[in-house]
Amino acid sequence: MNMNVGLQFFLILDMMVRLHLWGMALAITCTVFSRFGLWKSLPLQGASFGDAWQWAMTISNWIILFNMVYVVELIVLRLLIPTPRTGVYPTNRPLKMTDPRARQLVYACFLGVLTKARYEAPFPAFLVYHFSAIPPLRWLYVPLFGPKTQSTNVTDPLCLDPSYVEIGKNVVIGSNATLAGHIQVPDMVAIRKTVIEDDVLVGANSIVFGGAHIKKGAIVAAGSIVAPYTVIGPNEYWSGVPAVKIRNWRESPA
Repeated sequence: MNMNVGLQFFLILDMMVRLHLWGMALAITCTVFSRFGLWKSLPLQGASFGDAWQWAMTISNWIILFNMVYVVELIVLRLLIPTPRTGVYPTNRPLKMTDPRARQLVYACFLGVLTKARYEAPFPAFLVYHFSAIPPLRWLYVPLFGPKTQSTNVTDPLCLDPSYVEIGKNVVIGSNATLAGHIQVPDMVAIRKTVIEDDVLVGANSIVFGGAHIKKGAIVAAGSIVAPYTVIGPNEYWSGVPAVKIRNWRESPA
């Protein structure tokens, strides 16, 4: 697979999947509201506050249903895509589709499209993170998509490869932090799991690359970049671009 052709394929696939998700969610939501007579017949022009409030509640319920349908669509599509195997995949030479490595890259493209569809969900799917992070949809969504985690964040960290990110308990991820499960350079793509253990703080606007392992109680300062394959020890404080150890901020338990 030529890299340039592969990227064009990804963009076309991304466009088609996004349109499908949005159009299907729109059609299902409108069908449900029409079938069960949930639309209000009250006129909006010249409406009293009470009538306008009823319309506002109707639209809010429509948006809630749209978001739930959108998340269910993501779950159904994810069930159809195998999880790519970790490994190193060359991109500096064409790969035939009969090559297992090419198939793994295609699977990775599909997962990347679904990940973008989640983080860049079209209006009015602005509640996708909320529904995917709380029961009952969380029970289906998290095991399928990842990241595998026992923590809940108020702000949604950007996990570029959620299937390859593992987050422990009592972990705080700052706003606009990016967690990756891959490393990409001009000649190859490496898929590697990123592990963040319990009681870790990753500061806002930080980037954690694939293969990193941040151990229990460590702190990554805001705006830092954790390089690929970096291992941060327990209770260590790291900062910088690239991040380096500054000190132990507390003693590790014996």
